Amino acid sequence: MGERTRELTILIIGDIALFFVALWLTLLVRYLEWPSLELFSIHFFPFLVLSAVWIFIFYIAGLYDKQTLFLKALLFTRILNTIVVNGIIATLLFLIIPFGIAPKTNLVIYLVLSVVIFTWWRMYAYPYIAPKVRHRAILLADGPEAIELVDEINNNNRYNYSFVRLIDKETAEKTPNFEQKLLDLIERERIEIIVANPNDTYLAGILPKIFNLSFLDFKITFLDFYRLYENTFDRIPLSSLRYDWFITNVSQSRNFIYEVTKRGIDIVGSLVLSGLFLLMLPFIYVAMRMEGPGELFIAQDRIGQFNRPIRIYKLRTMTENRSASATWAVEDVKQGNTITKVGAVLRKLSIDEIPQVWSIIKGDMSLIGPRNDIKGLWERCALEIPYYNIRNFVKPGVTGWAQTQQHYSGSNISPQSIADTKLRLSYDLYYIKNRSILLDVAVALRTLKTLLSRFGITIRLPR
Repeated sequence: MGERTRELTILIIGDIALFFVALWLTLLVRYLEWPSLELFSIHFFPFLVLSAVWIFIFYIAGLYDKQTLFLKALLFTRILNTIVVNGIIATLLFLIIPFGIAPKTNLVIYLVLSVVIFTWWRMYAYPYIAPKVRHRAILLADGPEAIELVDEINNNNRYNYSFVRLIDKETAEKTPNFEQKLLDLIERERIEIIVANPNDTYLAGILPKIFNLSFLDFKITFLDFYRLYENTFDRIPLSSLRYDWFITNVSQSRNFIYEVTKRGIDIVGSLVLSGLFLLMLPFIYVAMRMEGPGELFIAQDRIGQFNRPIRIYKLRTMTENRSASATWAVEDVKQGNTITKVGAVLRKLSIDEIPQVWSIIKGDMSLIGPRNDIKGLWERCALEIPYYNIRNFVKPGVTGWAQTQQHYSGSNISPQSIADTKLRLSYDLYYIKNRSILLDVAVALRTLKTLLSRFGITIRLPR
């Protein structure tokens, strides 16, 4: 039995088993008692037919494709979309076929449990029992992002493939008869995966042959370099940014359900935080007065959605309020603007950020989104970083994907250089491209994890 056959066998057997695990849990949740053999038997045959249909839909949806196994970011979206389609099909089946039961409530519970169970199985359980074979891969790409991807994949055992060769543009163009030599290399090194950017002009001659090997002969798996990079690092490679990227990935149409839900969460969350803040405020005021004179609150002019200026309020944490500054915090400190003792505590616990809830209630900000820039810094970064202003396509947030990924805390509350800002931009663009309630929940949980860690409480979240 070949390795690919073993992979598919494990996946299919696991999927079928979990269909019935989901059924058993559905009956447990629905009737709040241990399901009897008779109750399970009544539902067994109808859900056996349903499982067979669902396996077929899983296959059509690509849940058994190699690309889905390598690109984990595809998994949840495909599982969720497929379960929705399966729910519609299941409803029609129970209407058409006289099964003898019409489990409306059971079916809804079953669909919800299926999403949870199959996401856990495919993303976390399956990698531990899958065949432990490192697929051999070639990367056809240029630049530091290509090197970064190779270092990450080859030095981390949690990936089920590794790169045996990195071939850049210069090497390809200087190699005589490059196309044939690449095909020979694929055969000689038993290459199973090729990662490349299909838009690179120097690969135009070889891509049709690679596509034939992948999509007609099924000898290799072809993966888009930019997509794999995004899937691996949860950020957008800045080298992929061209006008067509924005047309494809930054939607100007509004998602009404998402916008309304997000706005509701913003208002409720802001009111809760406001109540907690009012309870803490007298103690903060006394502590700041004991340290010395100075403002309790500061106002700063920042850049909001669509590059519009907004004014936000924060608790003062530094000796001076340089609200129009074009300098980073480390540059301010060198110029004598230091963090106060009380300010250090407020920053560590992120309490200084809470007054921004007023901007959220007004509609200028959200709880979650890209961090807004002080006006001077925004002008500086916009001049030096291409496409920088696209991060202001959505409302700024008190916390965001970049903050949780770059581990801002204490005095390190924002990028401190152009290089850091470029990295933040790559995370911000990932958020803009993939923004959803689920991603917002992930940001909220990661933020909570960071705050708890400052009290010495450690929790683990799935990657």
